Amino acid sequence: MRLLLLLIISCFAGMAGSGQPMLGAAHYPDSLQHLLNHAQDDSARARLSYFLSDYWSYTDTAKAGYYLHLGQRFSKNKPYLQALYTFYDALLLHDFQLEQAAQKYMEAEKQLAKFPYKEALVYRARAWRNYGTLQQRKDNEMEMVEVLLNHAIPLVRKAGDLEREGAYYIDVGLVYMNQLMHSKAEIFFEKGITTLKKTTPKLENLFLALDNRAKNFCYMDSAQYAQPLLDEIGALLKPYPDAEYNIDYALTKAIYYRKTGQLAEALKSLQAGIPLAQRLKQARLENSLQFQVYKVYSAMGTYKLALGALQTVIKNKQYTFMEDEVMHAFEMSETYAHLDDIPNAYSWLKKYSILRDTMYLRNLKAGISDMETKFNTAEKEKKIALLQAENKETALKAKNSRLSTLILIVVCLAILVVLIFVMITYRTFKKLAAQRELNYQQELKEMEQQRQIVTTEAMLEGEERERRRVARDLHDGLGGMLAGIKLKLSSHASSQRHHYPGDQPELGTIIDQLDKSVTELRRIARNMMPESLIRFGLQTALKDLCESLMTRETQISFTALDVDERMELSTQVVIYRIIQEALANAIRHSKARNIIVQCSQDENRFYITVEDDGIGFNSTAGAKKGMGLINIENRVKYLNGKIDVVSATNEGTTINMELNVAA
Repeated sequence: MRLLLLLIISCFAGMAGSGQPMLGAAHYPDSLQHLLNHAQDDSARARLSYFLSDYWSYTDTAKAGYYLHLGQRFSKNKPYLQALYTFYDALLLHDFQLEQAAQKYMEAEKQLAKFPYKEALVYRARAWRNYGTLQQRKDNEMEMVEVLLNHAIPLVRKAGDLEREGAYYIDVGLVYMNQLMHSKAEIFFEKGITTLKKTTPKLENLFLALDNRAKNFCYMDSAQYAQPLLDEIGALLKPYPDAEYNIDYALTKAIYYRKTGQLAEALKSLQAGIPLAQRLKQARLENSLQFQVYKVYSAMGTYKLALGALQTVIKNKQYTFMEDEVMHAFEMSETYAHLDDIPNAYSWLKKYSILRDTMYLRNLKAGISDMETKFNTAEKEKKIALLQAENKETALKAKNSRLSTLILIVVCLAILVVLIFVMITYRTFKKLAAQRELNYQQELKEMEQQRQIVTTEAMLEGEERERRRVARDLHDGLGGMLAGIKLKLSSHASSQRHHYPGDQPELGTIIDQLDKSVTELRRIARNMMPESLIRFGLQTALKDLCESLMTRETQISFTALDVDERMELSTQVVIYRIIQEALANAIRHSKARNIIVQCSQDENRFYITVEDDGIGFNSTAGAKKGMGLINIENRVKYLNGKIDVVSATNEGTTINMELNVAA
């Protein structure tokens, strides 16, 4: 019985919290029930009850609750099994009471930390991972990454569980893929699959890893790398034609075919997957397939069929994240616009704007809450440091007091010895006091430097956040309103031309001016948060920036060498702003005819040179710096870099910068 129980634990314990049943596990609950009925001791009964609770938690919560409390009854006077009860209790609450489930996972982690078993390490890792998924459902994606990398993965690595370690790397890749950071996602997908293949992984774990990596390649516009992965998935699933993983496979194949222009094949794959999703009652996956049907019909230009598919998606309301609802509203507006249904297009555009504002306010509140938490933590650490300094000073005073008492006693025995001892003590105290003062000054200096770094980081983050907010407001708010007005005016002009041909020249002029205004507004929005930086990377964005700033009077030459596009997006934004500010200064003040921008990268060091042949300025130490140069220096300091400005009157200006871009 012991050996059989251990076999079941190794085979099926990984199902907890996965959200999907195992392939070929149809007889799993019957096997567990049979073992439970014939178990000889309470420890085995408790574990089997917990496994049954986990299994039924996806389909029958009443049964799951029954087996959970049965396991608790068998766990009396067994602290380790009681800790497992807390974990499985959290699993039962996972999909219905998020806050309580998160609290239970953290309680289970603390209870299990008392036990030096490898199995306890694995359960702790699972508690952390499931806690992260709850944060992810609150749209806190990066909390999921932090939990996996800093807690869950180190624990399973310590336990030697390579398969679960590989699966957690895949989870990290999924988060980055959801955040459109596809290059970073590929790093973790590759690492996860490599780790999984060091073992003999469960079929569903290998499938999920291959499937998500194939999707990521399609989103990266690197579909040629997805084809071998799809072939491998097809071979894996061939013995299981009715498994729900075939739904995901159909979805990924459709995305691949759509990305490679094979629209008929994409539609065929989706039409094969939808009946299977309906038969297995997988509403969320069915909705994903229907949305891809919409994308395929849109690509074909059959907008009426596309509208029907999108209406089905919205009617089902299978929303996990608010971003999906916002995206669907925008797609409805675009589809109605293609069908020349202007009233409905405007109505959905208005709904899209309201949803975007709601999502922004929610994210803003969450950001403010995070900033308050960080500030309060910093204040607490500062108070602790002050208390520690006071305690040291009090201890030193007490020590000196005891020393004085001893000296007074010794005086009675020998005055000469006391005098010598006092002199030695005085000199020692003086040195200690001087050293303490030096240490204190050094600590103050380090605290001030840290404060300046935090302030600069907050300022830059706030500035970028405000830029993004203004860009979104301009593009999605005012831009959407102007676009709606243009649609109405165009419709009105069309009807007027029908009734009074050739009698509306002023209205046509107004529409043209409004069109130019929308174009200019979108150009300003792209300037504030350049779309090319997010979509195509730093090198392309800098090239576009230089080309957009060139005029007849000023020529700008841009050269880039070995720029790593996998660099953190936040770092790329800072580099972009540095060069943007430097170019703005040169164009605004230098009267230069030629500007040279050079960028290069050597591992974690990034080098920038901006040189012009303008009027220059006095760059001596006493010269007053402008706001532009101060902004550049602040951003350089933020990246732990160095800046050197060489300029003289009528001799042009050269700015050399060296930045640290380590992840």
